[in-house]
Amino acid sequence: MASRNSFLFNPTQSGVFYFLVFGLLIWLGLSLYEALNGHYSIIGSVASFLAFFVAFQSWKAADDGSRKADEAIRQIENIAQETHKLAQSNYEIDQQIRKAVVTISDSTRELFRGYGQILTELQEFMEQATNSECLYIISDTAAIGKFPAHYDPSLHSAAPELGALADRLHETLLQRVRDSREFYMATLSDDETTTDGRHNNSLYQHYLLPIWQTLHQEPLPESHWQEHLALHQQTIRQIQDAFDFYEGHQEQRASGIVPCHELTNLPFQAYIRVDLEHPEPFKAIIIFVGQYNMNRIQDARAMMTADPELVRTFISMFESLTGLDQDPRYLQLRERLPV
Repeated sequence: MASRNSFLFNPTQSGVFYFLVFGLLIWLGLSLYEALNGHYSIIGSVASFLAFFVAFQSWKAADDGSRKADEAIRQIENIAQETHKLAQSNYEIDQQIRKAVVTISDSTRELFRGYGQILTELQEFMEQATNSECLYIISDTAAIGKFPAHYDPSLHSAAPELGALADRLHETLLQRVRDSREFYMATLSDDETTTDGRHNNSLYQHYLLPIWQTLHQEPLPESHWQEHLALHQQTIRQIQDAFDFYEGHQEQRASGIVPCHELTNLPFQAYIRVDLEHPEPFKAIIIFVGQYNMNRIQDARAMMTADPELVRTFISMFESLTGLDQDPRYLQLRERLPV
């Protein structure tokens, strides 16, 4: 390859030089003709020039063909490399998808089905969350479990037990407000947006009404709505009182961040515990019943996970739903007390 790149062996660069050489040879031929009194034939000089010229053109054509062949080989090699890179990229994407699926599968410790079983697991989860650093709760209502236990016909046989379980869950919830370092709860909003008696708030429209319409073939009685609204609002007040009067929330209170937040959208329900000194520092129960599938309350399903990355993802979703990720006070608190 080094000789091909030199001047004398590159016909594209040395063409003029060789034609000058051929011209010099012709001049020498004519001079010899004169010197030798015509014994050297001019026809031989011309023939020699033509032979050199033909040989030069053949060499140049061969060199051009070789260059084009090399260029074609380089292009093929480039295409092969790009194809390899694309195949490698597709493989890596496929591996990432597989890893994500495996992560979710591995991090899902247990699956629960049925409203009664989910309430039982939730009560145990809240009992084990004593003295947590952070508790994040996304719930349809602050009066957890009360409405279905009272008004779901399919639960009538277990209604006394579920009612008692909902009462215990209520008391456990208030205990966790008292002993957790930070407590955050997001529920559907009960703010009335109209005065025509249609109750166009999220708690009514996205929780009570869809459940009632699924369970009964009659309008939701106003007394049932007022009863549950009173339970919901009473629980919110109790949470705020426990937050205000107990000493475990000094950092959160000093930052001015309230414990209760309102939602207009409820994609799912989540109960998240962070305790960095626990063998399982991140743990969550996710209930797959939200505003778009409240008709599945009788077939409610939930999962428990202790995978740190997955739980952190749910915490980020809580922060986004409540707007805490845009609150400078909360962001400063997270910088001082990272989770």
